[in-house]
Amino acid sequence: MGPSKPVASGFARGNRPAGELLQSAIAEAREKLSGEAITAALFLFSPTLAPVSPALLQSQMRALSCLQIATGTFPGVFTERDAALGENACAVLLLSAPLGFTPQLPDADLATFCWGRLEHLQGEWLQQLPRFGSLSSRSGRFWYQASPRNILEIAFQGIQPPQSVWSAGLRTLSAPLPVHLQEGSLLLQLERYLALPLLAQNIPVSIRKDSRLPLERLLMGEIRADADPGAPPELLHIRATDLNRSGLWLERPLAENSRAFLSLRDPAIAERDTRIALEQLSASTQEPTFAWISSSIGRDAAFFGQEDQDLCIWREQYPDLPMLGAYGMGELFPHQQRSHFLRYGKIYTLFSRTDICP
Repeated sequence: MGPSKPVASGFARGNRPAGELLQSAIAEAREKLSGEAITAALFLFSPTLAPVSPALLQSQMRALSCLQIATGTFPGVFTERDAALGENACAVLLLSAPLGFTPQLPDADLATFCWGRLEHLQGEWLQQLPRFGSLSSRSGRFWYQASPRNILEIAFQGIQPPQSVWSAGLRTLSAPLPVHLQEGSLLLQLERYLALPLLAQNIPVSIRKDSRLPLERLLMGEIRADADPGAPPELLHIRATDLNRSGLWLERPLAENSRAFLSLRDPAIAERDTRIALEQLSASTQEPTFAWISSSIGRDAAFFGQEDQDLCIWREQYPDLPMLGAYGMGELFPHQQRSHFLRYGKIYTLFSRTDICP
């Protein structure tokens, strides 16, 4: 009798060559599958400069008797069992019949599973397809089979349309206000309010006592005039303050006729948002088979203090569900037939087999 779920994960870490880590992670996953033939596999390595070679991937294709293998390098990787960020680690997800995947066709109607880099955000790439997945750093690398890819896109076979939910983890500090005055990337005024005093007035009491303004935790949310209702806002870093002009230096100018609001990355809000997001997933009548989680490197254990609380909450909700995930530089979220680039959040995606009825 086959396994209840034709998917299994494996994880390995340590100061060992990439090939040894991969062998250990695969061995763990294969044991869970009880000898089932492998139809497809996802391999993740951390950090992004992991020495992955085509020869290593070719040898695993032969060992698994499997051609459908996708490989990527990210700052961090995790499964339902363990996680690593910035250290040598390998995480794998093995699929057996009736599941599998193929390279995604560019005109597919369903959301595409995608790994890419920050450089791919140029032009109209986000508007071309609904995608979910993770963006690695500029040194991230991807392979399909043993061939390098600039962008890796996958269509899963044998599954229903996946369900994705987003945990933002942001405390809103101000209402969305029209952008009234800016000079290049220097935001001077929202509606009638000077930008810097507006920030100072809305800083939470919990961080007022800090010796410096925690700009790394503050973001400017942008809602464009042509944005679809319900679409996630774009988030911009606040690079610096301008005391002389009472302004805020942003990473780029805000869009014309947009509205903007101040927000703070908050661990307590992140935990709340994750619980709400997972409640939405659990309300589905579909029986999940496996999951993918896209996480910002800014939502790791250090953000919460000691342990990644998002993953702790996930394990409470889905303790035995095979899962693979990556800590990256951005998250892709599908909405209204396009992709949205998110920051400092987590996106949870559930996959259910087509041959299991609710």
